[in-house]
Amino acid sequence: MTIEQLALSFLKGVGLLRAHRLLEAFGSAERAFEADGPAWRQAEIQKSVCQNLSSIKKEALERARKEIEQCGKKKIWILPYEDEAYPAILKTCLDAPLVLYGVGNPRLDFNRSIAIVGSRHASQYGRSQTRKVVEELHDCLHCTVSGLALGIDTETHRSSLDYGIPTVAVLGNSLDTIYPESNRDLARQIVENGGAVISEMPLFTPTTTGVFPRRNRIIAGLSQATILAESALNGGAMHTANAAVSYQRLLFAVPGRNDSYYSQGCNRLIAIGKAQLLCDSSHIKTALGWEQAETACKPHERNKRTGTVCDRKKLTNLNHEKIMRILDIENPAGWELLLSKSGQSPQTLSSSILEMEIAGLIRTLPGNFYEKV
Repeated sequence: MTIEQLALSFLKGVGLLRAHRLLEAFGSAERAFEADGPAWRQAEIQKSVCQNLSSIKKEALERARKEIEQCGKKKIWILPYEDEAYPAILKTCLDAPLVLYGVGNPRLDFNRSIAIVGSRHASQYGRSQTRKVVEELHDCLHCTVSGLALGIDTETHRSSLDYGIPTVAVLGNSLDTIYPESNRDLARQIVENGGAVISEMPLFTPTTTGVFPRRNRIIAGLSQATILAESALNGGAMHTANAAVSYQRLLFAVPGRNDSYYSQGCNRLIAIGKAQLLCDSSHIKTALGWEQAETACKPHERNKRTGTVCDRKKLTNLNHEKIMRILDIENPAGWELLLSKSGQSPQTLSSSILEMEIAGLIRTLPGNFYEKV
């Protein structure tokens, strides 16, 4: 990460979409910061910003330096949009965050991920349907994504932990505060079991209602499909559902009773054809092409609660084998060496390393080096 990559998110008067325009125009944050006002005007940045560009850049760089220092003290990692570890699935979204802050697992490019969201006022039916989905998909699911809120979100994270599936909690506020406070221990368990707690908000961003729609788009953006387990017509989870549709991702909804207030959102989305009616998990597997179980060790096959570890002899994934052959010759090996010799893309290599780490086959060393266990 470079300081310019983070400072891009702190440019006063330059919003998210204009910042992406700068990246597109100049090719990198560093080159954007090197460019002058006229060049920024050609990139369609407003005149008021270009006229004060020097001071705006200076202020953004200074704030980025402070953010890096504060995050370092709190052991929070920072993942800018240009970083090779930034999740590829999220980069396909036009309004992808310029930066992600997180604790726990920084590799978020899971091959098979779904979001499960719903009402904070979850009924027993909504909770049981959420757990049922996780249970029925646990043999082929690599990650769940939700928002750490009470109700359906909490059930999603807890069920995932119970079935040994890494789960990602996306916060609307910054990571210096866990909201709600009652889920602080749940957040700790998520981090300790191969998942992550993330946010796009810099430290000390207060919790306000306006941050949740932004949070919800990240939940949808990180997932191949979104499941709406239970929601009122005006529920916050409806924002996540709409974001999933806007990103052209699959949307499923659990049907509920027609007299249930907290099923009206699900039933309406099904009725207008915006969401597919979710009958059982086979529907999801078919729609996503997950019918056949993967032959390779799944990321959650090493569950810290059970201590079980995937045997190397059972590992038949070609990408994993390539990495092991490299490590047979040079152990430990750095990221660049693995990238050049494995023939994998950065996104594929990142996913492979994560799966092998969780399977107990390799471990990460300082400086982006990896060694066999």
